[in-house]
Amino acid sequence: MNINFNSCTKAIEHTNKTKKYSLFHSEKSEVDFSIHVHECCEAFLCLGGGKTFLINDRVYEVSDSDLFLINQFETHKIAFKNDTVFSRYVFKVHPAFLYSVSTDKTDLSACFYKRGNGISNKISLTAGELAELKNLLEQLTAENEYADDIVKDIVATKILVFINYLFAKNSKSTGTYYIGNNIVQKTIAYINSNYQNDLSLCTLAKNAYISENQLCRLFKKELGITISKYITSKRISEAKRLLRTDNNVSTTAAKCGYKDYASFIRAFKKVVGISPGKY
Repeated sequence: MNINFNSCTKAIEHTNKTKKYSLFHSEKSEVDFSIHVHECCEAFLCLGGGKTFLINDRVYEVSDSDLFLINQFETHKIAFKNDTVFSRYVFKVHPAFLYSVSTDKTDLSACFYKRGNGISNKISLTAGELAELKNLLEQLTAENEYADDIVKDIVATKILVFINYLFAKNSKSTGTYYIGNNIVQKTIAYINSNYQNDLSLCTLAKNAYISENQLCRLFKKELGITISKYITSKRISEAKRLLRTDNNVSTTAAKCGYKDYASFIRAFKKVVGISPGKY
């Protein structure tokens, strides 16, 4: 059973199709790392070459041996250093698998969901912890002559147990995250608090007390994405949460700042891959 992929997109597709897990390992520095959100959780292990990681409204500095935990509602975008190899493992796991291997006493989804506002997405690993996690991840790439699917399920469960152990050990600390420019930080905070309202560039620039062109340049330089893409990612992330409740599509569109129902349908399908009615 092959769960090892050289494309992050294929790993996501496999995880969502099987409702289980997959592994992506690469040392390539792809040019386009657009901000995105997907239907599976993610444990992102940086081995080298990482620079910054945008997760929702936080920008983390990335060091070698940093582990990032992301759920399916958190938009994210990684940036890498141009002068070195960008090496990482990305373990994708579907919520359905998380719940299937959890028990009443042990919730293996905790590391992805039970993070309060003060708990960091980042865990910096010791040399021993890194070696153990890498060993477990590499076991997923092996093909077993007998009961390969069962062996891989066991290894995947061991990975989740170890990651949750690391999370439990570090979750009492708020961790640190970094945003280098106060204007960008203020703009992100404003967007996150007002995504359901009008968020024209003019409105954001006035809130930041600078020109529209200055704000666009600062935002792009700091985060590597445009303001409009960040707003869309925030709105669609919140829409996914609302659609998991008793909110219908039209109510969700309005609550997420879309005055035009058709625009919401197009934006949601472009980001998520399916229409909100089928989500």
